Parts: sequence; structure tokens; C-alpha cells
Amino acid sequence: MSSNNTKREKAAININLLNHPDKFSPSSQELTIIRKVNFIFGKNGTGKTTMADEILSQLYTDYDVCVFKDFDGVIENDRLNAVALGTENARIQKEIDVVNRKIAEIEKQIIQPDGQAVENLFTKAEKSKKTYEEQKNKINNFFTASARKIKNVSNPQIAKTTYDKLSFQEDIKKANLLSEANITEYKNIIRADKKAEVSNILFLNVDLSSHLESVNAILQCSVVQTKDIPELTSQAEKQNFARQGMSIHEQKSGEICAFCGNEITTERWQLLGNYFNDKVKQLERRIADRITKIKSELKALYEIEKIEKDKFYSKFEQDIINVNLKVNTKRNEYKEFFESLQSALEEKYKNLFIKSAPFEIIIPANFNEIEKECKTLVDKHNELALNLTAEQEKAKNTLRYHEVKKILNEFKYDDESIKLVTLNAANDLAQNELQEKRTEFRNKQNERTALILQTKDEEKIAGKINSLLKKMGVVSFSLMLVEDNEENQKGQYQIKSYDESIRSITELSKGEKNIIAFLYFIFSLESIDNKSKPKIIVLDDPMTSNDDTMQYLMIGEIQKLYRGLEDGNYFILLTHNCHFYLNVRPRIGENFYDKYGVFHLYSDGKRTTIKCISKGKQDFNSSYETLWKELVFLYRANEAEPDLMLSPCRKICETYMNFTKKSIEAFYGDNINAKKLFDVNQHSIDDFEADANGKTKNEIKDILYNLFKDNDAEEHMNSYWRE
Repeated sequence: MSSNNTKREKAAININLLNHPDKFSPSSQELTIIRKVNFIFGKNGTGKTTMADEILSQLYTDYDVCVFKDFDGVIENDRLNAVALGTENARIQKEIDVVNRKIAEIEKQIIQPDGQAVENLFTKAEKSKKTYEEQKNKINNFFTASARKIKNVSNPQIAKTTYDKLSFQEDIKKANLLSEANITEYKNIIRADKKAEVSNILFLNVDLSSHLESVNAILQCSVVQTKDIPELTSQAEKQNFARQGMSIHEQKSGEICAFCGNEITTERWQLLGNYFNDKVKQLERRIADRITKIKSELKALYEIEKIEKDKFYSKFEQDIINVNLKVNTKRNEYKEFFESLQSALEEKYKNLFIKSAPFEIIIPANFNEIEKECKTLVDKHNELALNLTAEQEKAKNTLRYHEVKKILNEFKYDDESIKLVTLNAANDLAQNELQEKRTEFRNKQNERTALILQTKDEEKIAGKINSLLKKMGVVSFSLMLVEDNEENQKGQYQIKSYDESIRSITELSKGEKNIIAFLYFIFSLESIDNKSKPKIIVLDDPMTSNDDTMQYLMIGEIQKLYRGLEDGNYFILLTHNCHFYLNVRPRIGENFYDKYGVFHLYSDGKRTTIKCISKGKQDFNSSYETLWKELVFLYRANEAEPDLMLSPCRKICETYMNFTKKSIEAFYGDNINAKKLFDVNQHSIDDFEADANGKTKNEIKDILYNLFKDNDAEEHMNSYWRE
């Protein structure tokens, strides 16, 4: 051994267990390994696997830590009816199995299920698609039928012969209901013949206020007589009578009066002439002239043309009626106004010598608004006359939009459209979920392919395993490489029986799996080419339920392993099997405990204590002796409950009885209550007849001591009870 390697060996390795205060007692939360080869014994539940895990997690940086745990290196491959040989292949096979399970789960969701009652993503997507398609077809059929219905509308025809469901869909955006009046109007436009343009209508344009001012100016005028005729003074009727007489006579001397028959003298004519002088005549002419103008205005008023509806399109009929009514009303207002002025003038004519009060009357509004309205009407008519074809097309469209709206309302199109949108969204969601699952399915298939490509061919190690099994006389099975032509997965082996038939992997026993995994682990250590770091080889409970042949095979291989271990490397065996623990070690001789590390793990029912074995009397040589060691530990442990002592007591008694061939009655004699006590808590959890223990540790020890004393085996117990 070189000094270098010696230093590496003496450096020791420390395993920190402080992260597990619930499993290890305060005095046992650190384990120091100073020997190259170490044997650790502990029953199940004492923390062996925890220690193996901590060795790997804490020391992998500085050491090449190789851990064997049961048959983790052998995993079943149902697809090939084979086992994946090798830690890496087994690890990959586990991942493949997980992926396969996921693929199987996904496949259940994306394929047509066998049972009609089964619902998955596929059936949901199909159902959603079918429901959506039915609604979509319903609306499409509605479009087709509606387009046909619109195209067949006649008298008037409102659609082209090429009108189809796409045309109908375009019209939906403009659909609008019309009133009956609008419908009639548009139909009339469609049926209308071409009409000529009409001219604007001229209305009376007169200043009524100037007429009123002129009349009032006349009314406020009066004439003064140069010669007074007493009998006519303040006698308007007489004055008018006299003025009328002057107008119908020739005014000659001696002329006979046409009214009274008397002769009219020259002096009388001169007197009347002075009375009705030029100013009177001048006022009379003013009155006559104004009346003539008023009559002229009245004549022009009656000459205003009535709008002839036959010259206009029928759509303007009501407008024409309204305008004519307004014109007639306005004409009457003007007529009343002028006639009132004329009456006032005529009355003035009778009272020329009296100043009349101003005439008061409301001046009617002019014809401007009516004229504008008429102009608008004429413009509309002329525009229609000019663009009749376009207006008729517009009328057809508007009537068609009306019919479209009616059909939509009958069908409840808005509700059906909302339903379609809802179903479409649900279908999109269902299809997306299905597509995502299908994508996940393909990804998982790709993931499985990638994992398969990572598998390694372990044929060389498999040959070594077969050779070793054959040397040991094991002919019940051997490994045969599988040629995986389908997916090219490597490291897969079928189990061949002694008669060359292929066994089902489900028939492979736990012990057979374990020995295959163990031998692979041992042989794979030879192929590890990492020379830069020393090794720590950890065997975590490698012995399971193998038969004697397999046990000796395993023991032999382990002994070869640690005997050939190079300096600077470490070997740690953890086991719960007492027979295996005793036989896997080399023969105990002088300096055995100085050369090898030996540890026992004891649990007080709560936490584990690690005991370093440094001399032979601390160790044990049989399973029977381990029971006494455990019993004494529990007796001495401060935190151990007395009940924990009962199980080893019972097993010690049963082993002693088997060895000495004593019956239960002979061994327990009159102390049958001791058996009942030792059987406490050895029943199933639902055995409610089991009695609870109420004894102390010393009482239990005394009961066991008395039993052995009564059987003349007091020295036997004393030899094992080493306090």
C-alpha cells in the first residue's frame, strides 16, 4: 500500500445525518467511516436507506458513489416481454414506462372509445363539432331558402335573377323594416313612368306694409270747402248725393235736377263748383288709384297657379296637397287684407271732408316659406325625373331590405346567430383541447423514442451473468438479448427457461430479479472508467428472498468485490439479514475489528442509535444472539417504551423452545400469563381483544428471568444478558 493511498484511506469519510433528527438520536447524527470495508447491521426501519442516500448526496462530488438498492437495475418491459438490464437502462425504462402510461392515458382521450357511454376529449370534440355543424347548416339552409323567397317576390320585383344566399347575407347588414306608407311610396316609384321636369311656381311678391301705409295716408287726409253750403255741412249723405248729382248732370243753366225736378240755376252750379273744388277731386283720384292697385293685387292673387299633382310623381302627392292647402290659406289671408283696405278707402270716399282714423290690421306673412317649400318639392321631383332609374333601383333595394328584415325576424335570426357563435366557441375550445392532447401525444411518442435511443447494449455483462449462473448450477433461467426491430431499444433481455422456452416476465420472482440486478451492478463496476475519483460502493440490503444457491453466489461475489478493493476506495454493506451479515464477512480472527468497520443500528421505537462494534463480545454470531442484543439495548435505552421489549422476548422464547424441543406448556408451565404478556401487540391492528401492557422494563426482565430459571436455564440467560 502506497503512502498516498494510505493517506486517502486514513482521511475517512463523514456522513452527516443532522437533517434527520426524527430518525437518529442526538448521539448518532454523524457517522465516520475510517475502514476500507464496512459492515452495518440494522433491522428494517432503522435508517439504512437514509444513510445510503446521504452518502450519495454528500460525497458524489469527491467520490464515484455506486449504490445498489434491491432490484432497481431490473425493470420489466411489457412491450417486449423483457427486462431492461442495467442501472441506466432500468432508469430509462422507468421513464419509458411513465411515458407509456401517459401515452396510454392520452390515447384514451383522443381515440374513439369502444363504449357509447364513454366520454372523452374525442367524443366531446365530435359532439361539439356535430352540434355546431347542425346549427351552421340550419342557418345556411335558411340563407338559401330566404334568397329563393326574395328572388321570387314580384309586383314589383325587388331582386335580380342572380340573387343567391351570398346576396342575402350581404343584405342582412342593411335589413330594416318600413312603414306601410314608405312601402307604398317605394312601390309607386318602381311602377312610375318617366315624367317631365316642372318649373318653379311664382308667387305674389308685394309689400303689404306699403299698401297699408298708403291707405292710412289717404284716410288721414281731408278737404276744406271754399264756400259753405249750410244744408250740406256735416251731412255726408247729402254731400255724396250732391257730388253724384254733379257727375250725372251737364251743369247748364236752367237744367232740371234729375232727383227733385227743379231748375238748377247758374248761381247754384257755381256754388256747388266751389264746394267740390280741385282738392276734393284730387283726393278722390288718390282713393280711386289705390283701389285700382288693390284690385290689381287681388287679380294677381287669384292668378297664382294651383300645383297640379298629375305633373308630379305620386310619391309627392301628399306634399302637393299640403302645399296647395297652405297656398289657399295664404291667398285667403291676402284677400282679406286687400278687401279690408279697399273697404276702408271706399268709406273714405264718402267722407272726404272728415279726417279718418288710421286703419289697423295684422299684415299677413309673405309667400317666402311656401315658395321655398314649393321649390324643394319641384327640385325633388326634377331630381327624381332626372334619376328615375337610380331611384327605382334604390326603392327596390329598400323594399328588399324590408323583406329581408321580415324573414330574419320570423326566423329569430339574432338568437340563432348568437347560438351559432356560442357553439362555434365551444367547438373551437373542444377542438383545441383535442389538438393539444394530440400534440402532447406526439410529443410523448417523440420523448419515448428519444429515451429508447439512450438505451445501451449490455450484452457483454449479460453474458457474464449467464456464465456465472451456469457455473453455480443455476439452470432455471438465463438472459437472452431481444432484437427490437420496431423501436431499436437496446439492453432488453427476455428470460429463457431451462427448456429453451421464453418465460413471461410477470413470472420472474423477486429473488430472480434481485440476483440479476445484483450481478449487473457487480459486473458494471468493472466497466466504470472514472479513475480520477476514488469509489464508494454501497450495497443497501442486497440480500432479499433468494434461495441458498443465490445467497452463496451473492456472498461469493461480494467477498471477491471487497477483497479486490483498491486502497482509497470504500465498501459499505448495509443489511437486515443476520445470516447474510455473518456469512458475507471474512472469518473473524485476530485484528478483525481493527481491519473492518462494523456497526449495529438499534431503534428504541422512535429514533436509531448507531453503535460501533470494536470487539467480538459486542457483536453476535447468530440470529438468536441478535434478539438478546436488541432486548438488552431496549432495556438500557432511556427513551424506549417497555412494550418494545415484548417482541424480542417472545421470539427468544420461541427460538429457545424450538432448539430445546420444549412445548409451550412445558416451557411456560404455571406462568402462562407471561406468554400472554409477550403476545401483547403481536396481533393484527384490528384485534381488539389484545391486552395493553402495563409492565415496567424491570418487571419484564424479571418475568423473562423467572421463565428461564424455572426451565433450569438461568445461566443461559445470564450468558446473553450482558449489562
